[in-house]
Amino acid sequence: MKRNFYLTGILFISFSAAQAQKPITLVEDSLKFGNRYFPGFMLTIPEVKPSDVKADWIKAIEKGTKSKVKTDNNEMTIFGANIADFKNGSVNISSKITDQDSLTFLFVSVETTRDNFIGNQSEEYDKLSNYLKKFAKSQYVETAKKQLSAEEDKLKKMEKELKSARKSRDRFDKKIQSANVKITQQNDKIKSVNKELATLEIRINNNDTSVSVLEEGDAKDKKKSELKDLQKTKKSLLKTINSAKNTISKAETSIQDSKKSIEQNDNSQSDIKDQITQQKNSIAKFQQKLNTIQAY
Repeated sequence: MKRNFYLTGILFISFSAAQAQKPITLVEDSLKFGNRYFPGFMLTIPEVKPSDVKADWIKAIEKGTKSKVKTDNNEMTIFGANIADFKNGSVNISSKITDQDSLTFLFVSVETTRDNFIGNQSEEYDKLSNYLKKFAKSQYVETAKKQLSAEEDKLKKMEKELKSARKSRDRFDKKIQSANVKITQQNDKIKSVNKELATLEIRINNNDTSVSVLEEGDAKDKKKSELKDLQKTKKSLLKTINSAKNTISKAETSIQDSKKSIEQNDNSQSDIKDQITQQKNSIAKFQQKLNTIQAY
């Protein structure tokens, strides 16, 4: 490859959020196709995939003509292209794409008539240069938009994660509130049952005394039956108290677990908020990058 480093255009972008110091450049160059060298221009496009450049370049040079591009790996040739942006009338265009270190190189040779190529002495030179730089800019802009969109998608996911964490925090708070209500209700129940038990104990003691002093007979049997029923009632009340205590114990455990979960949730929310702040800064840098490219 022969290369004449005559610089016709450069866009220099440097961002900490993106790959730094990757310029769009356009230089005169020559490249071998078959057995001969073709003079033309080497266009350097940062960060854009070669496959994307190739697909869009084919669309660009096929536009406005029925001619189709013939491809051989990364070499492209079209005869009879009509691109009014830099030439009235048909031209032949030979192109080749290579890539290295996040840079895509697009070589373009434009033949106006047999063995006559557009170069820096041609009247079409400025128009062709502008056409190529405009193409490169559109490629870089599209890539920058995709990068920005990807960063914005990351932010949306983080914000969704934060929203979900906040909802979980609310659920834990509600679980604590619900557990506290249960504890209050069960303590009230225990107090009420204890009062009932105190009264019941008096009746049991009275019946027990009556049974012990009564002679055998219907009256004593009746008191025994009443005493038995009172003892069953006492057993049921004691069971109610135990059940209430178990409910309180479970509610207290739920509160402890929820408090631990809230602590973890708060820490998680803090981390996500920090990530969101960092991500917003990253988005701002990619937005500035896009603005800079668009303003070129």
